[in-house]
Amino acid sequence: MIRLNAFLKVDEKDRQRVLSLANQLVDKSRQDEGCISYDFFESTTIPGVFMFCETWKDQESLDKHANAPHFLHLVPEIETFGKMKLEKFMF
Repeated sequence: MIRLNAFLKVDEKDRQRVLSLANQLVDKSRQDEGCISYDFFESTTIPGVFMFCETWKDQESLDKHANAPHFLHLVPEIETFGKMKLEKFMF
């Protein structure tokens, strides 16, 4: 399995838009084949910090997700508000 944690820091003025886009991404990604879990969290200690937590069955599932229409549309739009820092774990 593969675990991805993607961190994002955004300005307060962009918070609502990022939440809306992220919720769309979560809803659609959870339907992708091989998705074990896909969650989005907001930090309670650092304003404007968000984290996507994803778990995938295998690399093939993750690759398909990364090429899915919803990913190709929503992730670049989310990244207009801040660059994501990605951490990848295998288990």
